[in-house]
Amino acid sequence: MFISLKYLLILLIFLPFPSQSNSLFQKIDIKLNNKIVLSDEKNFEKKLYDILDLRSKYVVNFWATWCIPCKKELPDLKKMKTDNKELKIIIISIDKKSTKDQLNFLKINKVDDLTTYFDKNMTFFKRLKLRGIPTTLLIKERKIIAKKEGIFSYNKNSIEQINNFFN
Repeated sequence: MFISLKYLLILLIFLPFPSQSNSLFQKIDIKLNNKIVLSDEKNFEKKLYDILDLRSKYVVNFWATWCIPCKKELPDLKKMKTDNKELKIIIISIDKKSTKDQLNFLKINKVDDLTTYFDKNMTFFKRLKLRGIPTTLLIKERKIIAKKEGIFSYNKNSIEQINNFFN
């Protein structure tokens, strides 16, 4: 029995685990439903399908004012938007607070120049079966091509990975 365990241990050390990955994002392929509706800063409803154009590359982030990791990553999303003009950054709040309060929160935190939409009933969030926030999606040609659950940090590695997904 000891010899069998020894060989098993050797195999585990030298064979890579398939779940190990250096990628921040998980590759997925979900076509967006043309019936998803979000609210803008003036509480006008807009279909997500109409918000997204086919030629652009989108980084979409779900957040809420009460979410500490969300608050921490908002400045990184702003910096990514500033540094990468070819990417469109959209944040979608799932918060129940009033739109006015949420916009004020963004202003106080100096990230009010991010394109913001609201999903107060979490319709889009639930349809994607997301587990928590923050969650970041990469969208191209109205398809979700990758997602990252948990806090997003903007750095050389993360932007390289995003660009690899889009290219």
